[in-house]
Amino acid sequence: MFMCSYQGNLPCRITFFLLNCTKYTCKIIIMVYIKRCFIVLLMVLPFILFFSSCKNGQKTKDDAIKQKVITQSSDSSQSRIVKLNNKLFSVPSPYQAAIFINEQELPYNSEVLNDLQTSHYNSTFFRSANLGVYGADMAYITLYEQSPDAMNYFSVIKGLAEKLQLMGAFNKSTIERIENNIGNQDSILQILGNTYRSADGYFKDNDQEHLACVVISGGWIESMYLMTHLGEKVNDALIQRVGENKIPLDNLLELLAPYSNRDQDYEKLVGKLLNLANIYERVSIDYAYIKSETDPDNKLTKVQTRTNVTMDRATLNEIKEKIGEIRAFIVKG
Repeated sequence: MFMCSYQGNLPCRITFFLLNCTKYTCKIIIMVYIKRCFIVLLMVLPFILFFSSCKNGQKTKDDAIKQKVITQSSDSSQSRIVKLNNKLFSVPSPYQAAIFINEQELPYNSEVLNDLQTSHYNSTFFRSANLGVYGADMAYITLYEQSPDAMNYFSVIKGLAEKLQLMGAFNKSTIERIENNIGNQDSILQILGNTYRSADGYFKDNDQEHLACVVISGGWIESMYLMTHLGEKVNDALIQRVGENKIPLDNLLELLAPYSNRDQDYEKLVGKLLNLANIYERVSIDYAYIKSETDPDNKLTKVQTRTNVTMDRATLNEIKEKIGEIRAFIVKG
């Protein structure tokens, strides 16, 4: 009897994926559950406690007295919580990646960004994936206060949104707000964040959650690409930040798993991410729980963790190369 699992070596994992598409989702979920129980508990439990007070989008009477719960890690790596099929996933925000890059004091480099030409994106898969890519690029551009590039890239984002029928999120009012605040870094980031959340809501309300997952994946890939391809400087901060993305990668695989056999593009993306996950198996992450801080006056609780990453330079280089390969697959269309 042929025996192979997701946790095997690279050929075994790819073979398992190709031969067992119908069982793939279950395997990914089991893998993530077994390997990540501790971190999921630390990162997600507070949100479960918060969201459990809501039903059908309506707040109960108890909500007014419940404490707000915020997760904050001591390494300043902030993530957003994505809810899909009644499950919560932690995925880093592209804006946090842009902030990290800016903090490294690297000069602005527009040549590393995705090209403004989008006519070759002829499918909803590649339009959605590159909507995420351009969103990450826009965050980078905005953090470096490059107003001309910001206008050009927003125009591209608007064009893709039109083709994806997302003009409810990119309406006239939103466009005018962006144009009027193009030099205001904080305002632009806030407007874009709200706009992408609206687009995400549109996908989910119209039974297109698969496209929402692809947008998230495109944004994550581009963020990782920018972090690993801007400059030649390799320091402990970069190793730490890249290594921390081992968990979000597992989350992306779980998000995409139900759609892995939708068509060959989804299949290719998941297969490439599996290859990346195989490299990440050599990355060690330790989590330490830090005593929570409670502010009774503001009804605020901070749940904190400290992350320690162990990764050698050779593994970092392999991750960089694989990210470049996945990114090329997405942007070439």
